[in-house]
Amino acid sequence: MHKNVEIVLMLASYAVQGLVLLACLHLFLPLVVFWTFRRKIREMLAPPAASGATPPTTEFVLLIPAHNEAELLPALLTSIKAQHYPAQLITPVVIADNCQDATAAIARKAQVLCLERFSAPPSNKMQALLFATETFLAQGLSGQRVVCIIDADCYLDPYFLVELNQSYTRPNAAQAMQCYRYVSNTFTSDVTVLDAAAEALRQCVLSGTRKLMEMDNFIYGLGFTAREQVFRELMALPTYSLAEDKDWKAHLVERGVKVDYCPKAQLSYVVVTDSVAFQKQRSRWLAGHFESMKKHGFQLLGLGLLRANLSQLDFACELLQPPRSLLLLCTVIFGVLSVWAKQYALVTCWVWWGLALTFCLYGLLGLRLVNAKREQYLLIFSGAVLILNVIKSAVAVLLGKGVQTWSATRTSSKQGVAVK
Repeated sequence: MHKNVEIVLMLASYAVQGLVLLACLHLFLPLVVFWTFRRKIREMLAPPAASGATPPTTEFVLLIPAHNEAELLPALLTSIKAQHYPAQLITPVVIADNCQDATAAIARKAQVLCLERFSAPPSNKMQALLFATETFLAQGLSGQRVVCIIDADCYLDPYFLVELNQSYTRPNAAQAMQCYRYVSNTFTSDVTVLDAAAEALRQCVLSGTRKLMEMDNFIYGLGFTAREQVFRELMALPTYSLAEDKDWKAHLVERGVKVDYCPKAQLSYVVVTDSVAFQKQRSRWLAGHFESMKKHGFQLLGLGLLRANLSQLDFACELLQPPRSLLLLCTVIFGVLSVWAKQYALVTCWVWWGLALTFCLYGLLGLRLVNAKREQYLLIFSGAVLILNVIKSAVAVLLGKGVQTWSATRTSSKQGVAVK
């Protein structure tokens, strides 16, 4: 009896270790591709030096959900007016969602269409987008406009729409695209440096390598664009999690609609500056990710295997992948296990130590990509506190005690009101 229990424990240990190894493989394969072709990828991601040669023909609708964004909205509206693109082909739409400040007045003063929405709490970004779809977009007839999701704390590169127009007017262009994003307040605090490094890894390693290999790209919320008929289809989905971008991607990949990556269309955005707000934001993200994983992960994995569909398998693995903090913790635990209980070890301890080292190098690469100062590389060690907080949030979500609703994560220092 004792021997049977030991065999079961051994097999369970092997199974968990195998899943962790597969998750690490899915995470680090793009890293190998990036490092091998880093020069080519960096050239692809370089900001545009001048306007493109493609005539401006695409009409753009910029949907801007805004909850008490009076402080940051003016900069975004200024960047929209500074676009090297015909103004008659640009329609910015500010959705003033349950605002108690001057957000709506600022939009109207800038002569921008403003849709005001008032509802019982809790309110969220998805509800604001649905409101714009049911009011403003319902008036459209062509369905060929391109809808861009732009947060109010963003700032658009002057050639943002020029580059999108070039991509959408190419033969056989994708019907949905994700733009390049970077953090504008990178060096405000230790938290912003680490957040900016994580974003740089998403753009360069995850999206950059997929673009290089002509693979389907992921959706990251702000900076997502789609033809109007595709966007309306996404808005008509019956249910949403706290991570609506993952629900959108799951729907599109199941239907075989490719999401391309447009690295030359670039925008920046503001991230939270303190660890408390960061923790709150990540808790909401983890809750949404876990809900999307349950709804779509295993279903897409089965479909991908059945159809031999790389895009479905890739996104299924992305959904089923645990947070990197948990993966790093697992590599350390299994590394110790392989030394002290070798009978339960699937691979040698050197494999686990090597993976743990790779996680550290992965973080250092992110810091290098944002041109961190020499002393800021030490943040890889202070980041351990953030990692522990992410693990704490992940455990809370698994126990059903995570964030259940959207709530503001950033507070304006000038106005004393929530602005995101």
